[in-house]
Amino acid sequence: MAGGPIDLDEARRRQKKASRAAKAPPPRSDDDTRPVIAIRPGELPRMVSETERAIIAARLGIYQRANALVTVGLVPVLTHEQESVQAQQIVALGDHALLEAASVAAAFEKFDGRAGEMVPANAPMMVIKALEQRVGRFKFPLLAGIVNAPTMRADGSILAAPGWDKRTALLFDPVGVEFPAIPERPSQTMARAALDALLEMIAGFPFVGEADRAVALSVILTSCIRRALRTAPLHGFTAPTPGTGKSKIVDLSSVISTGREAGVVAMGANPEEMEKRLGALLMAGSAIAIDNVEATLGSDLLCQILTQTTVRPRILGKSETPELPTNVLVTATGNNLVLGGDMTRRGLLCRLDAGVERPELRTFDFDPVERAKAERGRLVVAALTVLRAYQHAGRPAQKAPLGSFEEWSRTVRDALLWLDCADPVDTMESARALDPKMERLRAVMVTWREVIGSERVTLSEVVQRASEKATPSHFDPNGKAPFLHPEFRDALLAVGGAGGFVDAVKLGTWLGRNKNRVLDGDSFEADGSHKGTSSWRLNSAKAPAQRSSSPGSASSAHSFWDGGKPRF
Repeated sequence: MAGGPIDLDEARRRQKKASRAAKAPPPRSDDDTRPVIAIRPGELPRMVSETERAIIAARLGIYQRANALVTVGLVPVLTHEQESVQAQQIVALGDHALLEAASVAAAFEKFDGRAGEMVPANAPMMVIKALEQRVGRFKFPLLAGIVNAPTMRADGSILAAPGWDKRTALLFDPVGVEFPAIPERPSQTMARAALDALLEMIAGFPFVGEADRAVALSVILTSCIRRALRTAPLHGFTAPTPGTGKSKIVDLSSVISTGREAGVVAMGANPEEMEKRLGALLMAGSAIAIDNVEATLGSDLLCQILTQTTVRPRILGKSETPELPTNVLVTATGNNLVLGGDMTRRGLLCRLDAGVERPELRTFDFDPVERAKAERGRLVVAALTVLRAYQHAGRPAQKAPLGSFEEWSRTVRDALLWLDCADPVDTMESARALDPKMERLRAVMVTWREVIGSERVTLSEVVQRASEKATPSHFDPNGKAPFLHPEFRDALLAVGGAGGFVDAVKLGTWLGRNKNRVLDGDSFEADGSHKGTSSWRLNSAKAPAQRSSSPGSASSAHSFWDGGKPRF
């Protein structure tokens, strides 16, 4: 047998050495310019700080937002036509994604006792987790949102340089599109020409009135600068028949500002689900386009998103409630869309009506969405020219600003009025007229005025008046007496009914929510205590009608009945 005896111990040692060499990271090349971070026990704060500095210096597109580390990525979203398009969204970084970023940004080394020297190593996970939890101490740049076209800052200057903008904390990514230069000092004449270019894009839509057309112009202008505005109203689009073009206007504004159709969201089966969907969109920095609304549109969180600069929503799939900016465009579409409650003062409502049974079969000279894709640069410049010309003119006041939306009023609304457009805010009256809560309040006020007038009454007295019945007679086929004030009773049942009866507690709660709210010159006010309980009074600008007598009196019975016979 050739050779000497086999040294098994030496063979094992060689095998272990080869295994360690195979597992070890490759040695650094001479052209590796990454900073070196030494891994040493007991030096966690140093390692975390050096890792953070390395990631920031590497410009890997990592930012802080809502107490989390995020980046920007392409995410598929569905349009109203159920087509999938790629949209830029803000994406939270997980442990392993941040670990990869740290490895790209820095070279980690640890001491190898066998080799007696520092050798390459992977970034320790404990360093990554400690960095993630440095909430409140992050050095990463803040990300307020993403824009895909030049936009106007709050001071009227133009953000046109791609990259992260320190003044606004916005990331401008043109996604490969080159935009023409925005005029430095545009005149009113130039603004009118620019507005004509936008009007041409919406010429084929069947607007009910000029104020409705102004809402369509407003959504285009607002979409181009929404990130820089503190607040902006909801832009709603309604029509009596599907296929009239509601969603197409939303898509048109989205294509101009982002280059793609709007990603849409449904209302959800309940308020909690709706809130989580809205929270997820805010976390992603995405516009909120609520599509095909069938129920009355109203949500506490949605109201807050429209009038507050930050909110704390619940995030889908998580128990946390981070503080998020609300600088996103909010739109809604629906057949006979109704804004309910507080939404009526937060939303503009554009009405479309083609006046035909099948509006989707109409033909047009061009598709505005496809044309916007082809001429996007020109349209972005047109929108910003309108807004910047008004800024350059000194923003001459047009009307008193709309409450909660003062900056939007002085920037978008007044620019349209300056160019002789109709007032988009006028459409709020249409929304108020359709609000079921307002209709219920009006019904109670009208019937209250007829039955009680301005008399000071307790809630039990109100319920008693509403429940008054006339004396039954043999002419009543069911043997039941009719209510003396059926309309008043029905109005109270709609707001404070329980089991077919008017509930004084529920009615009191409803009156408390509507206390001192003026509608058509009327308002309810709490009028102290009367007969040991709280009392209410209707303050009315109209003369009260003749009030009915107290229950059980002869006059009350004969008001509808004469000699035991019903009076018809």
